[in-house]
Amino acid sequence: MRNKEIENLIKENFKDTALRIYELDNEDRKSLLAEYREWIMNDLDFEEVMMLPYEAYTDKLDSNILDDSL
Repeated sequence: MRNKEIENLIKENFKDTALRIYELDNEDRKSLLAEYREWIMNDLDFEEVMMLPYEAYTDKLDSNILDDSL
């Protein structure tokens, strides 16, 4: 992958993350930002990232599809 493609993917992910943070209430937003801050300040641990809740890295539309299928 070229650097420009990687940069665009990062920007898209950051935008999606920012939009989801915007939708949170203030307490949840502070908690999530504190967790992000900890990851940024410390070395990222791949296993910890992979243990995030399913909702943290899936599209909301996916959950809507699941709800509709029940």
